[in-house]
Amino acid sequence: MMRGSGEVVAPRRYTAGQVRLIVSSPLDGSQDFYVSMMVGMPLPMVAVERARLRRVAVDASRGRWS
Repeated sequence: MMRGSGEVVAPRRYTAGQVRLIVSSPLDGSQDFYVSMMVGMPLPMVAVERARLRRVAVDASRGRWS
């Protein structure tokens, strides 16, 4: 993962509870501030991580090889 100035940031590991909180938050962003405070991530990253974690969950449920 990269940031604007070229600095590389390692992907974060989340607990199962944090993943549930991120993934279950609404897409309209109405709970993003709450999620950012509870998980300890910058507000703009909530939508990015929600989309990434949802993709991971969908890919895992389908099975990439099928």
